[in-house]
Order: sequence, then structure tokens, then C-alpha cells
Amino acid sequence: MRALLGILIIAITWTEAAWGQASAIPADMRNRVTTELAPGLYTFGSFAARSIFVVGEDGVIATDPVNPDFAKDMRAAITKITDKPVKYVVYSHQHWDHVRGGKIFKDEGATFISHENCVKHFTADPNPDVVMPDKTVKGGESVSVKGKTLKLMYFGRNHGDCMLVMQLEGADVLYVNDLVTPYSLGLGFMPDYNPKEWARTLGELEAKPDWQRMVGGHGLEFGKRDAVTQRKRFLEQLMAAVKPEFDKGRSADDIAATIDLPEFKNVRGYKEQIARAAERIYHYYEMGW
Repeated sequence: MRALLGILIIAITWTEAAWGQASAIPADMRNRVTTELAPGLYTFGSFAARSIFVVGEDGVIATDPVNPDFAKDMRAAITKITDKPVKYVVYSHQHWDHVRGGKIFKDEGATFISHENCVKHFTADPNPDVVMPDKTVKGGESVSVKGKTLKLMYFGRNHGDCMLVMQLEGADVLYVNDLVTPYSLGLGFMPDYNPKEWARTLGELEAKPDWQRMVGGHGLEFGKRDAVTQRKRFLEQLMAAVKPEFDKGRSADDIAATIDLPEFKNVRGYKEQIARAAERIYHYYEMGW
């Protein structure tokens, strides 16, 4: 697990705005900050990890407590904005690098929510720092505090099978954890991504008309619609490039060594990620997942 977290942290440092947008990576990628994106909607975190929280008149909805240290800092950040309790904590998905740390919120009485499919993962691979959900959803439901409603959307398989995309009702911001790291090709080719379903999900997000900005679980504070388009185009072009080479009987190593997607060469992480990404797609065509 520590090795995996190390890989994730390295990948996060590749995040940078692309396609005509420039952004410097802070020297301390763990410097956690709070930014208000819309009335009552905040993003909290750093390049290493990022979540959102919603402040209503009688309470707070927090998401993804990441780990105990992060959650402690997020609770302190919430306290600076409101003295209302954290009533709900919503998990975006089951991965430990996003859902540890919830105990501080459970101790104050928060109700924990996840997609119903996450429970089997938490049960099969328990972690003492992960608070089990009190309530599960299928997707399409919402959770509310007075004056604010957070919509919980489910798009099926993509990064695993229990990912929730969230949107504060009336705001133009989506919380899209791990499906897109804005303007970077880092973070995205772990085994439980289904490439075909991932691209489909991104297409469905791209087609939604009611948002203009997105917050990811890592990297920049937010991206625009073109961040989703960029990741979708990369996946589509990658799959289209690997398939004919796979059909010719070339090995994964050969394909990974020669893959070339000129449109993305200037996107941060291309050089480091392209061979690994091509190998992952090869195994998708080989194994069907």
C-alpha cells in the first residue's frame, strides 16, 4: 500500500495546465488551502489530495476525508467558516487514499454515505481508518443540509464500480475524483480502471450542459470543461492506436516502446505515462477488463 501511495504522489507532481493554460506547481504540494468556488461550496486540499465541502444554514456536507491528518486539517478549515456540525460525509469511491480519516467526523455524529457497491470492497479489504457507510445510494439521489443540496451521480463502471460524481445544486462545478486529473496524464492507469467505460463516462460528463468547472481528487484546484475533453480524447486516441498493433500480434513491450500520440506530447506526464498507459490498454484488449 505504501508503494502504491508513493506512485500516486509521484504521479500528482505531473499535474499542470495544458492546452494553452499555464500554471505553476507549488513547491510544497502538501500545502492545504481552502477556496470558495460558489456560495457555500469549497474545495479543500493540495496537489497531493483534494476534497470538497458544502456549508448550509444548519450543517456541513464533507466529502472524502483522505486520511486522519488531512481530515483534522479539513475540520479546522470548516471551523473557520462555520460553527455548524458536519452532518454528512460522502465517499466518492472506495480507495483508501481518499476515504481514511473519517473518525473525526464520525465522533461528532456525522452520517457516512457511499454508493452501495463500495460496501463489498470495504468488507473484503477492511481498513481500521475507514468508517463504514451508514447509508448507501444507487446514484441519482441527493443529500441536503438547510439551503444546500449535493447531487450524487453514478455513471456505472469506470474507475472501479462505485464512483460517485457530485454537484452542488445550482453551482456550475462537478467533483470528479480520479476520473480526471486536470491537465495532466498522471493518475489513471491503475488496474481497476475499465478504459472503455471510463471513456464513456467522460463522454457523458462532457455532454452534461450544467457545469463549467470541475474539481479532481488530486492536482490543480479546478479545471474547466476542456480538462474532461482532453482526458477523453487521450483515451480514445490511445485505444485506437493500440488496437491495430495488438491485432498484429505485437507484444505489450513493443507497443509501449513505440506508441506515439503527437497531440498530447506537451501535456504534463506524457513522457512518464505513455508507455504504462499503452501497456494497460494492451491488457484490456488481451483480458477484456
